[in-house]
Amino acid sequence: MTTFETVGLIVKPHLTNITPYLTELTQWLAARGCRVAGEASVAHLLPPTVSLLTSAELAAQVDLVIVIGGDGTMIYAARLLGERDVPVLGVNYGYLGYLTEYTPETVYEPLERIFAGDFRAGARMKLEATVERAGEALLTAQAVNDCVITKSMLARLVPIECRIGGQFVSTFHADGLIIATPTGSTAYSLSAGGPIVHPAMQAIVITPICPHTLTNRPLVVPDASEIELRLSTERGPFNVEDVFLTFDGQTGCAVEPEDRVLIRKSVSTLKLIEPAGKNYFKLLRDKLKWGNG
Repeated sequence: MTTFETVGLIVKPHLTNITPYLTELTQWLAARGCRVAGEASVAHLLPPTVSLLTSAELAAQVDLVIVIGGDGTMIYAARLLGERDVPVLGVNYGYLGYLTEYTPETVYEPLERIFAGDFRAGARMKLEATVERAGEALLTAQAVNDCVITKSMLARLVPIECRIGGQFVSTFHADGLIIATPTGSTAYSLSAGGPIVHPAMQAIVITPICPHTLTNRPLVVPDASEIELRLSTERGPFNVEDVFLTFDGQTGCAVEPEDRVLIRKSVSTLKLIEPAGKNYFKLLRDKLKWGNG
């Protein structure tokens, strides 16, 4: 028997008619001796028996997280938890449900197994990115899917110099560059022509966005790689206003010509609870329509 003292509910803020289901779920958890907590920012969706906490308090206190929403909500939950090694289960109330694989109707059976200690939590790799400016760390952030450097306004190419382990790789003249995890290989990177990488693989995908040179194809590199990105001035100065680095499309910062962006594998992972006997290739077929003629 596994004991979860505090179960956190992370709920997509704009859901409608969700309170009856959350009431049912909360009652189920309370009957098993759990304290149920949620973010005060979505108090209007939560039943009155839920303890309201700030996002930081929730991340610090929970032993198990149930995400109710879509993949974006799951990514938000991963960012909120940071380096905490907490199992996360996703209930799909979104569009795709690639990471939130359970439905409201089917979640109780796996929850029973989880509370019995019979569950598998896959360790999904995350990235850690640091932006250095004038020799000092300006920002450090993590990503489950990808870190993307791109021109945010005008439709112009961005010259991005890439080095791995100190060795020069290429200067990508493209709309941008995606650095993705295996989980993120089926997100933005896939749309930009990148490969599908099984989530159990330990690798990093580098995918240029609409490169000027067709020979600049995506790369798959070892997970131990330290990737360094800079805005290149090899062809002289250029206007780089509004070049932006984003993390999972949810947060980000502006990048200047002298900045150095370092991206590496994070020491923490997303501990994602997955269905027993999960068939990853069925997920590709069902969710992404992969291989369908």
